[in-house]
Amino acid sequence: MSSKGNILVVDDEPHILKMNKDLLEKSGYTVATATNTMGAGYLLAGFDPDLVLLDIMLPGTLSGDQVCESLRALKPGLKIVFYSGIDEGRLKALAELHKADAFISKGTRPTVLLNTIQRLLGGSVSG
Repeated sequence: MSSKGNILVVDDEPHILKMNKDLLEKSGYTVATATNTMGAGYLLAGFDPDLVLLDIMLPGTLSGDQVCESLRALKPGLKIVFYSGIDEGRLKALAELHKADAFISKGTRPTVLLNTIQRLLGGSVSG
């Protein structure tokens, strides 16, 4: 089976990384992970993602919202989805400010995540 696209997942919580990596791979995507935005920059060059699922609250590194524009400068057309456990109103405001393509609150049902990614990457949405 060919990949539906390359997705980079950036999150400092190992169980969140594993959960999303497993979910996305089972759905036909090729997935790489990073635990901070420094790792994301390196992976962007070596992995060539179509979409970044980006936690915006990352301790000890630049936060996801701070690197959004830099990631897009490195790869124009890159889709970026903010993914965080912060208040949804604040998450929406940050997504709008930094021109993220979408935002999803952690804890949202996996189907919402998959449907959002499929919509952004132009794939068909399956139930």
